[in-house]
Amino acid sequence: MTEIIIYAIIIVIFVFVFSQATKNKSKWGINLKRVYCPVCGTKQPIVRWPKNQQQFLFGGTTCPKCHTNLDKYGTVIP
Repeated sequence: MTEIIIYAIIIVIFVFVFSQATKNKSKWGINLKRVYCPVCGTKQPIVRWPKNQQQFLFGGTTCPKCHTNLDKYGTVIP
């Protein structure tokens, strides 16, 4: 019974930390909303295929229409 309580506390802590990172738009946050390309306005697909290591580790995508690199929040990555 104590193991379940410990696991529940750990899960609550992780949810709190990730929700704060998402609110601050940190690279450690989780974005569950659809992203639109700010250059051409194309809605990005839900299932993404990372093109580089940064997209693989921290999320993000490349716009299929204009090939702009975006982070997971839809901001252009130079």
